[in-house]
Amino acid sequence: MMKSWLIDTNVLIYSYDQTYELHLPSYKFMEYVIGGEIPAVITHQNLLEFLAVVTNPRRVKHPLSLDQAFQKLVIYATSFPLINPLQKSFFTFANLILRYKTTRQRIFDLYLSATALDNGINQICTWNTKDFVEITELVVKTPEEVIAQ
Repeated sequence: MMKSWLIDTNVLIYSYDQTYELHLPSYKFMEYVIGGEIPAVITHQNLLEFLAVVTNPRRVKHPLSLDQAFQKLVIYATSFPLINPLQKSFFTFANLILRYKTTRQRIFDLYLSATALDNGINQICTWNTKDFVEITELVVKTPEEVIAQ
């Protein structure tokens, strides 16, 4: 059985908008996932981040209306297993913070990592590999690298 990948929010974002340079490989990756060829999961955090980013005209070239974004959320939530933080995830997160001395926006990456690790997921698919590469507990690859395996 192949191990699941946690899909980072940026892959979800790039997969919906054809004007992004990373759209095609993101979209192709999502096709493999939805087709069952690559096992993957998402978190509630991914869904919330997606909604916050794609509806914000300061963050994306082509913002979605709330209704359009919500339709995509429903597709994601029904197409992928949705993992949750566990009761111990805060303590896993705290240990990661102390170990990697992370602050600011990167805190969200560590919380996502803690949620994944506590759910037995040690692989993340992201375009922002630098945000996760120092976390030795995780295998970090781009969508293109995952597809090429």
